Amino acid sequence: MKQYLVLCLLCASLSLTAQTGSIEMSTGGFSFIPAFTSKEPNIIINASTNPKKRLTGSLLYMMRMKSMTPTTVALFTRYRFIDKKFKAIVGIHIPAFQMTEDYEVTSFFGRELTLAYPLNDKWNVGSFILNGNARNTDFKVTLVSGNSNYHHKKWNLLTQGYYLTVGDLTGVAETISYDINKHFQAKAFGNYTLTDGQVIATVGLKYNL
Repeated sequence: MKQYLVLCLLCASLSLTAQTGSIEMSTGGFSFIPAFTSKEPNIIINASTNPKKRLTGSLLYMMRMKSMTPTTVALFTRYRFIDKKFKAIVGIHIPAFQMTEDYEVTSFFGRELTLAYPLNDKWNVGSFILNGNARNTDFKVTLVSGNSNYHHKKWNLLTQGYYLTVGDLTGVAETISYDINKHFQAKAFGNYTLTDGQVIATVGLKYNL
């Protein structure tokens, strides 16, 4: 019961205070590292300040559908230090928390760099670098990825190729989304890790506030 109350409070807070936000029901989870994406159904809540500002703050809250226990709670702050046609954004995870169903918590402090450049009105290319370490374990990770983003009418396709220092993993990931209307968006995600052959696939329905 407490978990449902937390969800209601978060949704209310998101709708009242956030300048942008979304709620998604997915057959899996979400991770900035594609190979770490959860395969269990989750509710994913995002809220952020005005994305048009140079300095933004964001909240990510992810909860297991089966037990209604939190999976991830993460706070981010990002600053767009180059804001022309070419964009460069630095960010800090302050911090991110991972939780088991028994509420065992691991905290993660991360630093990120995002680069993006539009080739035309449909294509964007860029890269994403994430470096971080856990606060209560010896876990350390660096992710380096390159991506292309294609947008046409209601369709959006994000293709990523990446290298992960944990296990020396290389992989490719694809996120496809379709705007059903102003608020609802259908999503599909797939990841294939070339190093070990791991496959992750999820589908979801997202509601944008």
